[in-house]
Amino acid sequence: YMNTLDIQNFAAVKLINFIRQIPEFEQLDEYDRLTLVKYNLVLLFSIRHALTFDVTREIIYDDNMNNSVSQAEEAFAQHCKSLFILCYGYEFNRLFMSILHTIVSLVDSDAVIAQLLMLNMIFLKGLSAIDDQETSLNNNQSVFHVHSKYTDLLFRYLIERTSFNAAVIKMIRIVELLIKIQRLSRDFHRYIKSKIDVNYVNPLMKSLLHLA
Repeated sequence: YMNTLDIQNFAAVKLINFIRQIPEFEQLDEYDRLTLVKYNLVLLFSIRHALTFDVTREIIYDDNMNNSVSQAEEAFAQHCKSLFILCYGYEFNRLFMSILHTIVSLVDSDAVIAQLLMLNMIFLKGLSAIDDQETSLNNNQSVFHVHSKYTDLLFRYLIERTSFNAAVIKMIRIVELLIKIQRLSRDFHRYIKSKIDVNYVNPLMKSLLHLA
């Protein structure tokens, strides 16, 4: 279990670096930034993983797939998949793979959609489905405004790429996707909490999984 969490720690650091480049995020006070990261970042993992997801072999590469994949990267991806199934079982893996396939279909190899979707999620108050009570933000209005901005940008971009009706359908599918990610995240949190000694979890993942 520790190895799987350490692998996710790398993804978390990369996502945090991505979020820190968002001007609206940096303009928030420290408390609100920490709260949004603590409650929303884990749910962004699935979007990031979908960007490096091999839909045929159902494996996730460590980094982007713009370049050819080396044998070492291939072996590591296969090892991670086997380790994940060993720790969490085939059913949990099947649900996660289903979510990744859905994301790949929605994003349709468009990095702009993926980025706007992640921006939409990081500023979405109440996104977390973990049992403990999500704390209030100091500046709810600012966060709501930013979330609305990126939702509008995503919708407009989808209209530009396709049509109004197609964009509406895709937005509905995105809402359905978020609900599925919430449920899987909640179940993952409960499972991890029941299986591991939190004293051995690295500090970042302990905070993101609300194990502290």
